[in-house]
Amino acid sequence: MKLNHPSTESFALAALGEKRDLSAFGILGLLLICTGAVQAEIVEAKKADAFVHSIGVNVHLGYDDKGGAYTAFPMLKSRLQEMGIRHYRDGLENPKFKQHVKDFHNDLGRSGIRGTFMVGGKLTVEECLASANLVADSLEAFEGENEILNIYVKWDDQKKNAARKYQKDLFRAVNADPKWKNTPVLGPTCVGTAAYEALGDLSAHMDFGNIHPYPLGHAPAGPQSNLFEEQKGGNFVSPKKKLFATETGYTTGTSDTGNQRVSPAVAGKYAPRLYLENFNRGILCTFWYELCDQGTDGSQESSFGLLTKDHKYKPQGAAIKNLIELLKDASFNPASRTWDSLKFTPKSLDFTLTGNLKNIHSTLFQKSGGRFYLCLWQEVGSYDINNSVEADIKNSEIPVTLNLATPISSAKGYRPTGGTTETTLEIIENRINLSIPDEVMIVELTP
Repeated sequence: MKLNHPSTESFALAALGEKRDLSAFGILGLLLICTGAVQAEIVEAKKADAFVHSIGVNVHLGYDDKGGAYTAFPMLKSRLQEMGIRHYRDGLENPKFKQHVKDFHNDLGRSGIRGTFMVGGKLTVEECLASANLVADSLEAFEGENEILNIYVKWDDQKKNAARKYQKDLFRAVNADPKWKNTPVLGPTCVGTAAYEALGDLSAHMDFGNIHPYPLGHAPAGPQSNLFEEQKGGNFVSPKKKLFATETGYTTGTSDTGNQRVSPAVAGKYAPRLYLENFNRGILCTFWYELCDQGTDGSQESSFGLLTKDHKYKPQGAAIKNLIELLKDASFNPASRTWDSLKFTPKSLDFTLTGNLKNIHSTLFQKSGGRFYLCLWQEVGSYDINNSVEADIKNSEIPVTLNLATPISSAKGYRPTGGTTETTLEIIENRINLSIPDEVMIVELTP
């Protein structure tokens, strides 16, 4: 069966689950989403499955000969399916890359797990397109060069101009190819705002911008997070373009070098918050780096996985699996190779939150069956990354009252870090008393 490749527009819609005008957030959405000061009375829900469809992960299927985590493809595929992740990111290899690696990619694609493939390195644009043809059942987007300008490595005008030319050539070649012309092309990534600014505006040569907002051990959207600087940097290269985040995440390594680490327990708290914070800020698809730990030596680079090297769930992997299980609202259609859900227009929920809302962030979802899912969390630091401290921060839960004007017949609570077991919430005179932790809690409301 020939795979129908998504158009630029349809991939954006797939990432969102619906066409979404960012202006629809308006003042109401900014109050609810960006500041955490939940003052709005009537809030329009978003489709729960739109969020699920924004979740991706990095893999390294070509690392299958290094005795590491990526040598056991059946287990990797099984874990991706268990978690419900529908998008992954990997690199396009030389057109002569190993047959079985090509088969792995196409197998994932036929199973509904599609790939965004980064290009560049030593490959010419022509070689990239030739490689794309070998993984055609999987590839859903091309991505420009990876961290091409880097504040830690000196660049000059020659390297900058070569990077700009490569992106232009890639975009032109993809759009000129009858097979791939409707396939989205993401921009390149840099490291550091100064690098993005130096690379300059390339928005005419991409469909979407691209950033790598690693929080560097801080809270996902806390004041010290790298998210805001990365968005600022990305806007130098792709002004007015919607963004992908093709790398982000937390390491749980023990080395003092590299990106600041957090404890496994805190990584479990941060992972759902990170995906939700990025979604709330209009990032179309967020790819955690990476699926599996690459080693057991405790180094930073070896310890970014959702899974251990031997494919056991780390707290962050389990939390994402549970989050998707609670919010998914689509099933895979193997005939069309699409994720299908019932078409519906999400409704609004009339409610207020009262209490100390300074650090309370939220997102409201609805499923096609009519139930609302209000995600709530404290957006505060949960780990002290100071090398002299290196400890979890014990944040007290914040008492908040959910006041309902929309008639609700029953309410349940969930915490993805602990599984998918429900807790019945008592509704007294249209009010629910809640205790908001520094991890995501989900309040399911049945109208």
